[in-house]
Amino acid sequence: MDMGIRKLASGCIAAVSVGAILLATAGPAAAWARDGNLEAQEFGLYYWQNRSGCVFDLVTTDLNFSDDKYQGSCSASGYTVNDTTESYWNRHFYAWKVGTDKNLGGNVGEIPSNYYGNASTNFKNKISSADYTLHP
Repeated sequence: MDMGIRKLASGCIAAVSVGAILLATAGPAAAWARDGNLEAQEFGLYYWQNRSGCVFDLVTTDLNFSDDKYQGSCSASGYTVNDTTESYWNRHFYAWKVGTDKNLGGNVGEIPSNYYGNASTNFKNKISSADYTLHP
């Protein structure tokens, strides 16, 4: 076999091997916030009670929901998130705070990690901001 072809073949085999190793060790896909799917390590606010309807899913702080809309193929897709949530599920490893006004103003409540439920009368259809706390 010609020496040039042998080197080329060896290089191709090495490249394929490295590619296979990288694919085999790749971790799970990261959560895609604000896509309408509540995944592990996200905080979700639901349009309806009992974690039903559209979900607004976050992985980072959002201090003003007035420019946010529900995503996905749910019935409220395209509706504003501000003042329209009735339940929640915190799948994030940190606790989250929610406020009834922007910048965590108004009534403020904390939702522990791995906790879900329906919003109380003080928060139902009034949540306007959310922030995660840095203590698990």
